Amino acid sequence: METIKIPQASRRHARTFIGLSALIALSSIAILYLPNAMVSLVASFGIILAYIGMRVGFSKLHQPRYGLVICHDHLQFHHRYGGWAIVWKQIQRIGIPSVGRGFERRDLGYIGIRLNDYTHLLDTLSPRLCAHLLTEQRAALLVALRQDCPSGTCPSDHLLEDDYFTDTKGRCYHGLLAMFANRMSKLRDMTGYDLFIDQDALSNHPEHFVSLARQYLLAGMRADL
Repeated sequence: METIKIPQASRRHARTFIGLSALIALSSIAILYLPNAMVSLVASFGIILAYIGMRVGFSKLHQPRYGLVICHDHLQFHHRYGGWAIVWKQIQRIGIPSVGRGFERRDLGYIGIRLNDYTHLLDTLSPRLCAHLLTEQRAALLVALRQDCPSGTCPSDHLLEDDYFTDTKGRCYHGLLAMFANRMSKLRDMTGYDLFIDQDALSNHPEHFVSLARQYLLAGMRADL
C-alpha cells in the first residue's frame, strides 16, 4: 500500500499572513510622515497589527509540512515539538471521539486512537512533546468532564495528572511521561480512546482520514495473520 502524506492544515495561508503584514507595516511607516495626529494613531495601530500578523505567519510556517503520514506498517504524527510513530498491530481502533448521552452526542474535534498498551509510545515520546499535548488536549478533557458532571461542580483535581504511572508490564514512569499516560487513561475511561490528534492537523475531512486509516489498520491486521 502506498504512503499517504497529509499536509498540516495549520500551515495554510502562512505566506499570505506574512506578505499582508509586511505590506501593512510599510504602509503604516509611510503615513507616519503625514502631519496629522489621527494618522499617526492609525499608523501605530497598523504597525502593531502587522507585528501580530507576522508572528502568526511565521508560527504557521514553522509547523511541520505534513501533520500525519499513513504508511503500510505504521502511522506517523508530526508536531513542531516532536512526533510519534505507532505500528498498526499496536492499535485497536481509530475513530472520532464524542461524548454525551443517547442521541445527544458532541464531537470533541479530535481523531481518537485506542492502543493495546502504552509502553512503546511512552518509550518514544519526548517530555517536551508531552507537555504541549497535555496543554492542547485540555479542551477535550474539559468537554468530557462537563458531560460527567453537568452541574459544573466536579472537583478540580480531575484536571491534574499524577506524575507516577505503572504500565501493564510493570514498568514505572515519572514526570511528564507519567502525566501524559494518566491523561490517556482518563480519556479512555471517558471516551474509549487513549491518544488524541487535533483535527486541525488534517487538511481533509476527519471522516476521510478515519476511513483511510481503518483500511490500513485492517490491512496491517491481515498481514500479521
